[in-house]
Amino acid sequence: MPHHTRCLVLTGGSAADGPYGIDKLGTLGYELVEVKPASHRLHRKMRDVIEHRTGLPLDKTLRSVPRARNSDLVLAFLEREALTAAALARRGVPPYANRPLAMICCWLADELREMPAESRRRVAARYQGVDLTIVFSENQIDILVDAGFSEGSVEAVPFGFADETFTPQPFDSRTPSITAVGFDRGRDYAILMEAVRGTNLRVDLYCKPQNIAGIPLPDNVEFHGVVPFDRYRQAISSAQIIAVPTREMAYPSGQTVALEAGATGACLVLTRTPALSEYFTDDTALLCDPGDVQYWREALMRAAEDSELREGLGAAAARDIRSRFTYTQMWKRIDDLFRDRSWISS
Repeated sequence: MPHHTRCLVLTGGSAADGPYGIDKLGTLGYELVEVKPASHRLHRKMRDVIEHRTGLPLDKTLRSVPRARNSDLVLAFLEREALTAAALARRGVPPYANRPLAMICCWLADELREMPAESRRRVAARYQGVDLTIVFSENQIDILVDAGFSEGSVEAVPFGFADETFTPQPFDSRTPSITAVGFDRGRDYAILMEAVRGTNLRVDLYCKPQNIAGIPLPDNVEFHGVVPFDRYRQAISSAQIIAVPTREMAYPSGQTVALEAGATGACLVLTRTPALSEYFTDDTALLCDPGDVQYWREALMRAAEDSELREGLGAAAARDIRSRFTYTQMWKRIDDLFRDRSWISS
């Protein structure tokens, strides 16, 4: 690449924190630019009041105008962060009107499919200034296009994980217990609690209290709450069985924990949803039908009672995940999408 591609990043936090491994773009010849989040107390208060009233992420997008002028493209994390730039682009206001705008989209398709048709079209219209929408499963494309997104403007890219952080661990050094982790809106811990209730299975549960509100926990489940990152990494790297029960969402709910745990060699017990099935098969995980308590109980008992099965599935998952779903591969695919649209010169 003859020169660095300047990519303006719009995010609610900071690109310096590396959301979704965005720092990997640096190895592909990109220079990431952004404005710092509001830090002064008065600035934050004014931002929060204005953005709450307008429903738009105005502060960073407007303060980013000078950087947008000198950037080759704009990348928004996640869909909300694209709204102001999309509105300006839609109205022909530079510099956002003459810079390619891409957004990484997580929850929008799931929210749209629950809306009446008129509401779907109205919400989709707010993103008409977005040139490329990136989702993490193919099944979301039809939902977004049906709502009003342009054909060809929505592309699916498999999600990734930090392969240097989540490394394979010897299976015989892992405990044969079950660990369940995560607080995504799609988690279905009611199913898991009923599946293990009355059994001799032991479960370590890491999530927010809100995730289990109103769900009585069996005596064989130990609740740990939300823990620091290092403890999370240790938890999924030291248990032989990782359970990720989810409802059927349009997006691949649970994929982060499943990829990171599977990459270390854990035996995965997951919910078989259309989105997550793009990542895992019966060769790499025990897949259970959504909402089926008996199926979940049988899968967990089978995993707990068969050490050969646990180790085999864990090894298969680690091989597959590490060969297909790293952050480096994810961002290379996104770079390819930019190049396919001639946004990046060779």
